[in-house]
Amino acid sequence: MTGSNANDEAAATVPALDVTNLNTMQLDALREIGNIGAGTAASSLSLMTGEPIGMAVPRVSIMPVEEVGNYVGGEEQIVVAVYLQVIGDAPGHIVFVIPAETAHELCHQLMGGMQAGDPDPATGFSEMELSALQEIGNVMTGSYLRAMADLTRMHLEPTPPALGIDMIGALLGSVLAEVSQSTSMALLIETAFEEADMPSFGHFLFVPEPVSLEVVLRSLGLIA
Repeated sequence: MTGSNANDEAAATVPALDVTNLNTMQLDALREIGNIGAGTAASSLSLMTGEPIGMAVPRVSIMPVEEVGNYVGGEEQIVVAVYLQVIGDAPGHIVFVIPAETAHELCHQLMGGMQAGDPDPATGFSEMELSALQEIGNVMTGSYLRAMADLTRMHLEPTPPALGIDMIGALLGSVLAEVSQSTSMALLIETAFEEADMPSFGHFLFVPEPVSLEVVLRSLGLIA
């Protein structure tokens, strides 16, 4: 990722910012990060599928950590999720969540009608479909993170993305457990993606570590 290498350990030395005290200008800046990152990700997905991909206006939400699962669709909804951890100047988490049924439709578009093969009874997806979903996740999360790094001029690196198929609550459990070690409140930068036949088909979440918020806002000149 591009960005400043001057202080890779900045997030480790800056105190955590109380997310409940963010002002309107700071929240707008975080929303714009989501807008630029998700716009780049949507363009990448559009190129992959050959279909126009739109997106809703990003939302910045602050809520108790334990409520995040219900917020993104209900704890028991079966989804496909691509997760990666962000390391570098502003550690955090990126999760792309798609309902399982929608994921099948995306795979069909991406493979252009090719036979996907027999589904695995454990996941409901064939090996070819899982590979396609992994690639969708790689491209979208990578595009999002590059755009964020360019905007903030920070050094941001992704861990290898992990693909999971399960209930939302189970998939987000490990992410939320890590966030809850440092705060009881989570800040989500959320974008819903839209396609002509599948309105609001996926959700893209960026969950920064609390200590990272001050680093990001300072890089944008919004904290002295």
